Amino acid sequence: MPERIWHPISKLEFFIDHTRRWAVDVREHLETLEEARTKPYVLADADVTRIERVYTEQAGDLTLFEEQAEKWGELPDLSPSRRSKLKTLNEQLAELRELNKKVLGLADELSKGTIDRVMAASDAELGLAALLGERPGA
Repeated sequence: MPERIWHPISKLEFFIDHTRRWAVDVREHLETLEEARTKPYVLADADVTRIERVYTEQAGDLTLFEEQAEKWGELPDLSPSRRSKLKTLNEQLAELRELNKKVLGLADELSKGTIDRVMAASDAELGLAALLGERPGA
């Protein structure tokens, strides 16, 4: 594992801007996944696996960002302006953490009704699921 790189406080603005754009992207992806929830079977197993891999990796990246923010928070000579900006960063990171959890939870839910699962179900299973108002293959 490579050595951890700690960034100087002068990079705080970059981190704020990056996490702001990151959150916009995650919100958009979450909206798309919410649409998939109402249209079952539009995703394949490979799609859900990719989503789970990407957002699991992002959770690790979030941890790195949170550790960096914590390290900056320990600096004794932070100006009020930087303290305020650090608070903004921490709020954005907390929001990203929640969004990440939502995406992973939704991916788990969607994994139970992928097109692959439907195609693997028998006609009898599909018919019974339809009668019971359930998702086939779940």
